[in-house]
Amino acid sequence: MEWLSHPVGDDAQTPRTYHNNFQDPEAFLAAGGSRGRQLHVLCEGTYFINRLFATVEFIKKTIIPVGFVGVVVSYTGRKGADLSGKEYSHGELVESGCRGVWRDALMPGKYAFNTYAGKIELVPTTNFVLMWKSGESGSKFDANLREITLITKDAFEPQLPLSVVVHIDYRKAPMVVQRFGNVAQLVEQTLDPMVSSYFKNVSQTKTFIELIQSRSELQTNASNDMRERFQAYSLEFQEVLIGTPKPQAGDTKIENIMAQLRDRQIAREQVETFAQKQIAADKERELNEAEQRAAKQKELTGSLVDISIKENQGSANVKAAEKKRQEVEALAQGEKFKQEMEGAGRASAIRSVGEAEAAAIHAKSEAMQGEGADKQLMQTVMLRLAEAFETAKMPLVPQIQMGGGDSNAFTTLLSLMGSLKAGELAQSLKTKE
Repeated sequence: MEWLSHPVGDDAQTPRTYHNNFQDPEAFLAAGGSRGRQLHVLCEGTYFINRLFATVEFIKKTIIPVGFVGVVVSYTGRKGADLSGKEYSHGELVESGCRGVWRDALMPGKYAFNTYAGKIELVPTTNFVLMWKSGESGSKFDANLREITLITKDAFEPQLPLSVVVHIDYRKAPMVVQRFGNVAQLVEQTLDPMVSSYFKNVSQTKTFIELIQSRSELQTNASNDMRERFQAYSLEFQEVLIGTPKPQAGDTKIENIMAQLRDRQIAREQVETFAQKQIAADKERELNEAEQRAAKQKELTGSLVDISIKENQGSANVKAAEKKRQEVEALAQGEKFKQEMEGAGRASAIRSVGEAEAAAIHAKSEAMQGEGADKQLMQTVMLRLAEAFETAKMPLVPQIQMGGGDSNAFTTLLSLMGSLKAGELAQSLKTKE
């Protein structure tokens, strides 16, 4: 190892030994400067250096970009005390200017660092992705990572692609460098074996179909388990993203299983589609019925009104018929009562007439006795004779008189009426009848 002389003569308060950035060789020698490469560096500017005294080598400044910190590993300097603590057993962390890994990292910026005196390891402080997938890379640290080959419970050997999001605390960056050297070695020598072993152990407890169907559950469990493991390496685990297991080159069995799963899912979707179509058809039928009902609403309303009117008219007719029936019954009862009353009156009248006739007959019977009887008899005979002459159409006085007498039938009748007594004449008429 090439030795670097310790800086001397850099105190401007001491003019005798201050060499003013190697521009005064005598002051440098008076300060005890040594020959060889110097630890002190010259920053940008104009210097008057005696080329017989020293030469200058141009080296670019070290740039620490944003999102990174620089962990200094110094090869020179005094021996410093260990600042890592008793719990950290993976090396020593020293203060700045001492030999070893500096406890305080360099923040983003441009530094005039003597690359002969040490090196600066860049450590990312933003989240970076490690991808276990061939041909793809999430950062420069996963170039050698590949899919994890699993062995499932049912003896399938799929390859599992996944991605892990990691974060390193800038205050713990020196510990990571002290323990693993750099981030690339951390990924390849520690994280890759740890992650691969974890998923291989999990896959042996599941069938291939279960591994596919429980991907979300597997991802959640892996996040919880791996977070604790990453903390042991001074890392902050953010998230794990599991891809779809795929077959190895030339393996068709897994593809057959995937095809069966797709066909099964298509069958389920078809059943659901048919059910939805049936629901849509029912809804369409209900819509059509509603539209037709709305179109015929006026007619339906009119028919309902007509039905109500007819029902009201029917009720009115029924009530009218009932009223008519009651009237008819009342009239019938009144007629019956009238007839009964008329019958009773007629009987009374007949009885009265009978009584009157009986009284008349009785009066006639009394009149038929004595002079009244004679007069009645004469009246009756006269009426009978008048009726007889009228019927026979014979003249009362004959046109041709018979010789030997001057009497006729009329005179004879009158004589007979005069000679007969009333009782004999009545007896004679009775006998003729």
